Amino acid sequence: MARYGKIVALLAVVCIGVLFALFPSIQKLLIDWQIGQSIEGSLAAQNISDTRFEILFCGTGSPQFSPDRGQPCLGIIAGGKFFLFDTGQGAAQRLNQVEAPIRHLDTIFLTHLHSDHMSGLGETLHNGWLYGRQHLVEVMGPPGTEKLLAGFQRSYEDDIEERQRVVGEEYLDTRSGMGNATDIWVDGDELKAVYNKDGVEIFAFHVDHPDWPHAYGYRIEFQGKSVVISGDTKYSENLVKHASGADYLIHEVLNASMMDMVANHLERFRANINRERLDRIAAAHTSTFEVAEAAKQANVQKLIVTHLIPPVPANALAESAFIEGMDGVFSGEIIVARDNMRLILIE
Repeated sequence: MARYGKIVALLAVVCIGVLFALFPSIQKLLIDWQIGQSIEGSLAAQNISDTRFEILFCGTGSPQFSPDRGQPCLGIIAGGKFFLFDTGQGAAQRLNQVEAPIRHLDTIFLTHLHSDHMSGLGETLHNGWLYGRQHLVEVMGPPGTEKLLAGFQRSYEDDIEERQRVVGEEYLDTRSGMGNATDIWVDGDELKAVYNKDGVEIFAFHVDHPDWPHAYGYRIEFQGKSVVISGDTKYSENLVKHASGADYLIHEVLNASMMDMVANHLERFRANINRERLDRIAAAHTSTFEVAEAAKQANVQKLIVTHLIPPVPANALAESAFIEGMDGVFSGEIIVARDNMRLILIE
């Protein structure tokens, strides 16, 4: 038996030696496979049909940084094109995680010009151009959008010119790098048509976000289905009016009791943000029960809450506590959005 034990041990040593000798080759094969899988998946994500209508959540949080929830960013696939609504910080990274069809990016719509809704605009445009987009993207939003994009263009000017020289004009057309901007002017309570191509219709309307004279929500219609995006707002009768009968209402939301918890802890730790400041923030947003009431009054099919204030962790326990009591007001389905969530309206 001892003799057989020595033979087994010797064979084990030989096998280990062979594995060590082959390890660099095996490692190279594994890395090559991983790179291939990543590229294949990325390219496959760019294939979208002309009939598909889908919502992609690439940022469901607030200005407060959270590992689970990025700053506001929402994608819509419709009519073979990709549309973005707001591009908070880190939008390009989140879009990559959700495998968004970024090469088909057609238009970016901004709800308003708070930093957490537009600070990722430059990287989103630049990243898509750098990795294959060759057409001009339109950037549309409230007055000031043209000025905003001009600033990003100046910031990226040297980078874009250098990359074009190195890679070659046939691969990187500098004219499409940072897109083109248009200010949207909406009068009063009107529903203003801002996009109408290939069966996709998009409308802008005023919402009530204090201290912002031009803050917009958007209504997207395609193949008989409709999605309404609130942007940042207090309870808004104009939003209720223009969200009427929508299949999905995607609305920002603030949980008042959880904000009280935040205030209590900040006071306990004597942080440089007091309760009065938090109350002013809360007054510019819509509480959970007000959101439920808006959905009820608008008679929408489903309600999706996003831009969560505070940005609670992405788990069932925290999310159910966040929306507690809303189903007593709105009887339809209530969904708490998460980063990387995708919802299909039309396959």
